[in-house]
Amino acid sequence: MLKRLSEKFAEKLVRAGIVSETDADVYVYGFFQLAMLLLNIITTILLGILFQSLLLCLLLNAAYIPIRLSAGGHHADSPLRCYVNSTLMIAILLAVIRWIPIHPLVSILLLGTAGGVIWWLAPVETSNRPLDEAEWRVYRKRTRIVLLVETAASLLALLFWTEQAAATIALGLFTEALMLLVGTAKNRRQNRDI
Repeated sequence: MLKRLSEKFAEKLVRAGIVSETDADVYVYGFFQLAMLLLNIITTILLGILFQSLLLCLLLNAAYIPIRLSAGGHHADSPLRCYVNSTLMIAILLAVIRWIPIHPLVSILLLGTAGGVIWWLAPVETSNRPLDEAEWRVYRKRTRIVLLVETAASLLALLFWTEQAAATIALGLFTEALMLLVGTAKNRRQNRDI
């Protein structure tokens, strides 16, 4: 549906003479990506409101998205699957954050486990986005910086703010660690099949 709307919008721009027909595909792609981004933002906010945890929902995304962008890992095969998986993941994490008390030692254990996995594995490329050596070094360094900042933020939240905020950041990092493990396993399986 979003793809079709993006195509119609690009067609109108071509008919109006704003965009050349040769550039239409680029605009379709851009409009689709913008629509998916807006859909994800709206869904995330609605989930935060639904779980009565909007601030923690925003904190979860603030912890997950930067490490995800740098570290990579498993990606869904289609935008629809990505949307559904992301929505389910956020809903499950918000349910855990909202209704399951996480002891500070568990947060520290999650941080340590996630930190070790992310430090060791990241970045993990995909078949759609292989990394050359220079990119790999840049993303590895960026990932480690983000990891250190987020780990420090979680520990500071544990000391000075709330245990729930610390657990939220730890769960975001732990989720990314799982994505790296799944992505690594998928890459190894694909390399064996070649």
